[in-house]
Amino acid sequence: MPQYNLSNTNSPEINYQLGLLPQRNNQNLFYQDTSCRSDLTDFRLSSENRRILNKTADFTFIVTPLNQFSLNLNVQKQIFQWIKGLGWNFPINTIKLIFSKHIFNTLYLWKNSQNTIVAYSVCYFSPAISHIAYVFYDPVYSHTNLPIRLSLQVIIDSHQQGLKYCYLGRFSETTGFYKRTMPGFEHFHNGQWLKYQS
Repeated sequence: MPQYNLSNTNSPEINYQLGLLPQRNNQNLFYQDTSCRSDLTDFRLSSENRRILNKTADFTFIVTPLNQFSLNLNVQKQIFQWIKGLGWNFPINTIKLIFSKHIFNTLYLWKNSQNTIVAYSVCYFSPAISHIAYVFYDPVYSHTNLPIRLSLQVIIDSHQQGLKYCYLGRFSETTGFYKRTMPGFEHFHNGQWLKYQS
């Protein structure tokens, strides 16, 4: 997978526009992959989007600056157990980096109806764009609507803030395929942003 240095002339916004994604272990590296985004000028909630919202209405969330969140030992253990339960390859050192020493600046903290924390979404917000970069959630919800709601909520909030795009990370038939149902969905293919054709 080729990697590209983030130069002084390339802001994160430009790199995202070029279909690049931030490398998780180095805030100064972006790489080419199957990037996708929501074009917020084409924002319309579909019946499927509304179904997701209705099915996850019992969950609540707060949004906080990432630099004001304490990634203490208990939170690290919680996230590590979730990752282990989900079968993901995500070292704890990488978790520490993306929470504290990366370009990401916003955290969504999700709770269930019992007021228990069940998910975190690590995001990047600028005056023009957003990127929901990493989500961590209790594996008990892995086959529910909650993981989809995590992305959908950032898209909705980004639209309400008047942003132009919400970047959604990687996309293929095996990685994040559900994202094709998001409002204004586009994917980067052969050097250009295209509407997805099933």
